[in-house]
Parts: sequence; C-alpha cells; structure tokens
Amino acid sequence: MTEKLNYQEKFVSKLKSIVASNLNLAEELADLLNISNDSVYRRLRGQSAFTIDEVGKISEKYDLPMESIFSTSKEHVSFNFNPLYAQTNNFFTYMRWYADYLTSLAGVPGTRIIYAADDVPVLRHFNFPNLAAFKAFYWSKAVLNINYLPNDKFKLNAIPPELVELNKKTALAYAKLDCTEIWTNETITSTLKQVQYYWECNFFESNADVLLIINEIRQMIHQMNKECEDNENENRQRIGHFMLYNSDVMIGNNCVLVEPGNPQHSKRVFLGYNTFNTLSTTDNAFIDETSAWMNNLLKKSILLTGSGEKQRSIFFRKMLEKLNGLENTITNQGSL
Repeated sequence: MTEKLNYQEKFVSKLKSIVASNLNLAEELADLLNISNDSVYRRLRGQSAFTIDEVGKISEKYDLPMESIFSTSKEHVSFNFNPLYAQTNNFFTYMRWYADYLTSLAGVPGTRIIYAADDVPVLRHFNFPNLAAFKAFYWSKAVLNINYLPNDKFKLNAIPPELVELNKKTALAYAKLDCTEIWTNETITSTLKQVQYYWECNFFESNADVLLIINEIRQMIHQMNKECEDNENENRQRIGHFMLYNSDVMIGNNCVLVEPGNPQHSKRVFLGYNTFNTLSTTDNAFIDETSAWMNNLLKKSILLTGSGEKQRSIFFRKMLEKLNGLENTITNQGSL
C-alpha cells in the first residue's frame, strides 16, 4: 500500500499544480467523480486510493498524462498535440486554443516565455492582418490541403472574420508577456521563401497584393527593432518586457519554454512539428533539459535589446536586405 500511496501523492501533487488556484479542488473532483467531498478529501490525503477509472477521468479532464505520473524513467516523455488533419475545422480549433492559452498566461503575473525561433514566431504575424491572413492561407493550402477560400488564389479580406479576431486576441496577449526571442540570421528566410513560392505559382491575385504582404513583413521587422530600442522605456507600446538575441548557432526547430509566474501553473515546453503545429509536455526532466539547452544558447548569442545598437543595426539591416531583394525581383518582373 505504501508504494501505491507514493504514486498517489505524486498524482495529487501534479493535479494541484495544474488546477487553477481559484477553484475548490475537492468540489471539482466530487462533481467529476460523483462522490462525496469527504471521499475526495480522503483520497487527497492518501487515506484511500483513487480507482483506475477515477484516475482516467481526472487525467482526461485536466489534460494530465498518466505516463508523467507512473513512469520511473526520465527517458520516457509524454507529449500532447492538436490533430489538424482529421477535420477541416481543426485548424480553427487550434487557433482558438492558441489564443485562449496565451490569454490565460497573460493573466499570470511574472510569466516568462523563451522562444528559440528557427522560423519567424507565429505570434509575430498576428499584429499584421494581411500577413497573418497569408500565413493562414499558406498553412491551410500547402500543409493541410484545406481550401477555405472560394478559389485557389490568396485574396485580401477573404479570411474568415473569426480568424481575424483570434489573431488580434493572440497578439494582444503576447504583448502583455515578458518574452525572450532567439533568432538567427536565417529565421526570416522561410517566410520570404513562402511568399516567393506562392508568387511564382501565381497564387496571388495581383502583384499589388504580394507587395502589400512584403510591406507588412517590413513593418514587422521595424516593430521588433522598436521593441528592442524601447524595452526600458516606461512609455513603450509593448506591456511586457522583450529581449531579442541573435544566435550564430543554428536552432534547427522552433522551441518554446513557458515559465508561469505562479507555481500553481505548470511549466511547459512546445516543440514545432509538421510546419506549424506543436508538441507540448509538462515533463519536469524534459523541461530541465530544454532550459539548460536554451540557457547555453543564450550564452552563445548576442543581446540586441538595449545597448547593443551596432549589432542590432547589422542584424535588422541584413533582414531588410533580403526582403528588399525579394521586393525588387517581383517589381522588376512586372504584373502577373
């Protein structure tokens, strides 16, 4: 019985860490399991054991992988993911989840996000409606084979209004968080290649549309530059603090470490896969490994926020040169 209670204590401790502090855990579990409050308290204190059915119900409701509780090996890690291929509307479900998760994090003071960006962070697009619309079009068409537009071409203002509102909600939440982003000189490249590829495939209705997307990418770059300059300015537009690092070490994959400011909320790691989807885990050993990797990456990177004016100027100039090169190619080849 002692060994069972050790597992149960671990299960209860993990459960308490992920259930919001403003909720009464005993009442929540009593309703879920259809048992009395006294029965719940006996289980929480380890005086009686949860049944396997009860553990299953709790794990499903609170997204608590049983493997993370009962596995004794640090080499085994449980991940969650959002299936996007099963149904057409799963893409919108994913974007709703993204917006709700960022909004919940923004409500926890002291939360910190570290984003190692192999590609431009998805969150960066959401302040620019046409760029965000293009990325959604690209992901839907090229990755998911979803055609939610009336024809095969990208058309401005044809994106569903719900997606526009979700983008705004996500961008607002991200601006409230303390964030550290790690970029390489190639982070911008994939976005530029996506624009160029769709332009070459004649998926834009006009050159004016593709040039508008390029202009919003330029605005995104200028916005990041300003965030670097204004980080210590009390009148800055961004609410949360922002740190940008330039890494000479190739990152290889998008990776995000979320460190909530309240221990009642679990740390979490997100890994990019299938172009823009994510795997996520709350496994402590994996989080520690990821944190060590990110801290080592930061030590080998150049801080561009604040006083690193020369390095910052070079970094953003190189991005703008790539963008200007694409713009010149499109402009010089005339109309589609």
